[in-house]
Amino acid sequence: MHKRIQLILIALTFYSAIFAQKATISGRVIDTLGQGLIGAIVVEKGTSNGAVVGENGKFSINVNDAKTAYITASYSGYANSTVALGGKTTITITLRENAVGIGEIMVVGYGTATKKEFTGASASVRGESLEKLNIPRVDQALQGQIAGVSINTNSGSPGGASSIRIRGLSTFGDNDPLILVDGVVYDSEGLNALNPNDIASINVLKDATAGIYGVRAANGVILIETKKGRKNSAPSIELSGYVGMQQASKKLNLLNANEYAVLKNEMFANGNQALPFSNTNLGEGTNWQDSVFKTAMVRDYNINVSGGSDKTTYSIGGSYFNQDGIVGL
Repeated sequence: MHKRIQLILIALTFYSAIFAQKATISGRVIDTLGQGLIGAIVVEKGTSNGAVVGENGKFSINVNDAKTAYITASYSGYANSTVALGGKTTITITLRENAVGIGEIMVVGYGTATKKEFTGASASVRGESLEKLNIPRVDQALQGQIAGVSINTNSGSPGGASSIRIRGLSTFGDNDPLILVDGVVYDSEGLNALNPNDIASINVLKDATAGIYGVRAANGVILIETKKGRKNSAPSIELSGYVGMQQASKKLNLLNANEYAVLKNEMFANGNQALPFSNTNLGEGTNWQDSVFKTAMVRDYNINVSGGSDKTTYSIGGSYFNQDGIVGL
C-alpha cells in the first residue's frame, strides 16, 4: 500500500511538471499615447526572470508558467503596472505617468530636488494642470494656484499684460520677479509671449530659496520648463483647441427712464422745488450697459510635434489665439 501511494505521488508530480513548463512571452510596453517605452524593465513577479524593452517597446521574456505568472513593467517617471498572463503568450502593458506627489521633481537653483526632500519656500504647477484650465496666458496659471503670488491685470484689453508679485512689494523700484525659461533669463515684458501648452512645469522660488540667483532674485524667481521630446521615440503629434464665448460677468443694476423720472421728481418734491418731469411715463429708455458690452468670441488652437532618436530630442509647438473684446465699438 505504501509503495502504491508513492507511485501515485510520483505520477502526480510528473503530470504537474508537464503543464508547468516554461513559456516565452512577447509583447509591448507603451505609454497612454501608444508610444513604445524603450528601456523599460519587464520582470516575472516573484522570480529573477526579466528583460529590457527594445525598439518600438517590444520585449520577450521566459516565464515559469504562462497560466499563473504575473508580469510587472517599470519605467522611470511612470507608475509600475502588473498584469496576469492567464495563459496568454502575447500581451501589451500600458504605463501611466506618475501622479504629482511628494516625489515630484522640482527645479531649484542649479539642480533638482523632490518635493519630499526640499525644505525651502517654493511651489509648482504642472503642465497637465495648465491644459485642464484652458487659459490663454501663462500668468493666469499662477493666479489662485500658488500661495503668496498675486496677479494684477494692468488693463482690460484682450491680451493685456499683468504684473506678478511674489509676497507683496519689496522695494520702491522694480518689483517684478526674475523669470527663467529652460535656464535662460526671460527679459520680455510679462509672460504673454509664452504658450501655456508648451510648458511642462512652473516652479516659484520665494525668499532665501531664490538667493542663488543673486540680486535680481530679490523679488522671487519663476522657473519655467518647456516640454521636451523623449529619446528613441517615434514622432508624436498632439492637436488641441477650443472655441468659447465671453461676456461681462457682473453689471450694475441701474434705473430705467421711467424709474429715474419718478425718483427725480420725488427728490425735487422733498425740497419744495418744481418737478423736472411733468410726465414720468418715459418707458424703459436705453440700457447703455447692453449697448456698450457685447458677447465676444475666443478661439485657441495648438499643435505640438515631439520625438527623438538616441542622440537628440525635439519638441516643436505652434498656437493660434484670438480673443475679441467685450466692449463694442
